[in-house]
Amino acid sequence: MKKIIPVIGLLVVFTSCHHDDPELGFDFSNLETNGKRFVAYSEHDYDVLEEQPWNQLPMDIEFDSSGNVIEDHSRKASALVTTDLACGIIESLASYKVHQVCGTYESVDANGNPVTLSGAIFFPPKGTIKNVLICCHYTVAANYEVPSSTFPIEATLAALGYLVVMPDYLGYGVTRNMVHPYLQAKVTAKNVLDMALGVRSFIVERKLQIQSDEVISIGYSQGGATSMWVQYFMESDDEYKGLFKLKKNYCGGGPYNVARTYDYCVKADETGIPYAVPMIILGMSEGMGEPLDISKFFREPLLSNYKEWFNSKAYNGIQITKMIGVNRLSKILTPDGLDRSKGETQRLYRALQANSLPESYRPKAPICIFHSMDDQTVPFVNAQVVRYCFSHYDMRSGTMPVSNVEYDFDHYGNHQSGCIKFYLKMFKTLK
Repeated sequence: MKKIIPVIGLLVVFTSCHHDDPELGFDFSNLETNGKRFVAYSEHDYDVLEEQPWNQLPMDIEFDSSGNVIEDHSRKASALVTTDLACGIIESLASYKVHQVCGTYESVDANGNPVTLSGAIFFPPKGTIKNVLICCHYTVAANYEVPSSTFPIEATLAALGYLVVMPDYLGYGVTRNMVHPYLQAKVTAKNVLDMALGVRSFIVERKLQIQSDEVISIGYSQGGATSMWVQYFMESDDEYKGLFKLKKNYCGGGPYNVARTYDYCVKADETGIPYAVPMIILGMSEGMGEPLDISKFFREPLLSNYKEWFNSKAYNGIQITKMIGVNRLSKILTPDGLDRSKGETQRLYRALQANSLPESYRPKAPICIFHSMDDQTVPFVNAQVVRYCFSHYDMRSGTMPVSNVEYDFDHYGNHQSGCIKFYLKMFKTLK
């Protein structure tokens, strides 16, 4: 009997060490899910080289001096910059194989009502996974562009060894018959986080081996702003606070202050992304209680066609921009729609302010903010405002400046070029 006891002790020690071996992964069954589940409905294997997702990046339309759409020269130039991106991605990958799982989960709509949403997760078919990577995609208009319907550029990060979580967003996927609450930051952040919680049940069910329970957040453009709000909710909201360990957040080219963006574009009387202007107004109208009177905002032919162009989810941003035909706000919106002292526009502006990042917010987890100083689609003022807030003492709230923020600001070209530079940086950083 005395000989057996030491053997049992050794087995206990060995079992304990074996359980903590990082190769076996973290036990996700110990993490809270708030009752969320990700329920798979389809699966697909992808080869990065065959899919060439870098060719799906949105391109900038060009305009003449009067603001009218002209020939899309960016299509000719984009082959060069996307080749750079493709080479950077390929050099970073250990494997080209990625497994996609599309599924549904429960969250809330813009009115706070329960709703079933969809999204996709991407992960390497074999081997231990490094971390869960929460990816918030950039602005899309057509339903065929969302993660559950395509192989987006961010999904390629799975080939670096990550499990990539990508919601479709409310108004797309299984909710394509609903209006997307575009740039309504709070509901979109909740939708993203609810999917990330639900994926934990999927990880346990499939017995996926993930080395760490730390998550990484990433997003560009609309995704950059959403990723910023995802971090805000992780750290500040009672419903989600303490449920995630955020390793780092990477935000690129985001409209963090949509009210300032409105002011900037109205003053300049132009926008680099004309189809986003109606999307913002339609999106902010959702969940207002009393919807905005759209006739107070849209000029013709937009007024007569916006339901088909936007609500059908059949057209992408380039197609809608060409149908709008101009980038001058004075040719897209009515005089009242450009004047925030007017009744309906006052209501819109208050919604824009409510969906701008609070000036008192200070991130707790490390964050990298990337922005091209030449960006006219999402003006550089967005990044400047965030940098000022994070680096100054706020007298009203008593919040102190923070030192855990990395700023990557430079002349990276237009919004599309900045997007490519951002993703090149992500592949090199997360490699």
